Amino acid sequence: MVTIARIVEKIVKENPSLELMLSKDLISYSKLARYIRDEVRKEMGKEVKDSAIVVAISRLQERAQKMYEKPKKFSAKDMRTHSNLMEIAVVSSSAIPEKMSRMYSLPELEGGGLLNATEGANQATFVFSETMEKSVKRTLAGEKVLVEMKGLSQISISFCKEMFETPGFMVYVLKELSWNGINVVEVFSTYTEMSIVVGRKDLTKAYEILAKSLF
Repeated sequence: MVTIARIVEKIVKENPSLELMLSKDLISYSKLARYIRDEVRKEMGKEVKDSAIVVAISRLQERAQKMYEKPKKFSAKDMRTHSNLMEIAVVSSSAIPEKMSRMYSLPELEGGGLLNATEGANQATFVFSETMEKSVKRTLAGEKVLVEMKGLSQISISFCKEMFETPGFMVYVLKELSWNGINVVEVFSTYTEMSIVVGRKDLTKAYEILAKSLF
């Protein structure tokens, strides 16, 4: 059932700036209600009073505050950077798992090269050191390439295991970058590490933002 509350929640969640301002109490409920009024009415298919939208917004604020506050138990132990990276994304195929396995055996990795590989339902993404370009492209021969990007860098953040027990830790990290105009290209995570891929030009700024936010 479509309700005003659900529509308002959808609109706010689709606009990170609105969600953040709401969480920091930087915007009045009435002004926000007027701003999204037309969209709410369109979704509902009928007239909606501003007061009803205001009630829905007020109920969202507490949840938004919890999402954007710095978790008290959340702490980073270490942060490292890797530069001179590139990315290739291809359409998934039956050969990808075997090719992915071959990539992790490439000799460049023993020499300090970096490789992050992940496969979704329809695509596979590879982020790796530019020195591995020829080897990776040779391994991926025959696959349909969707995108190729160079000039990337990666920030790897190590956490204590308690981070998985703290809801919103990834949102907290990523919103700090988004709020400061940093475009995140890819995100990889393991049990106690989160790796964020950004453009080389954004590396220094992104590192400074995260160092200030996490330590």
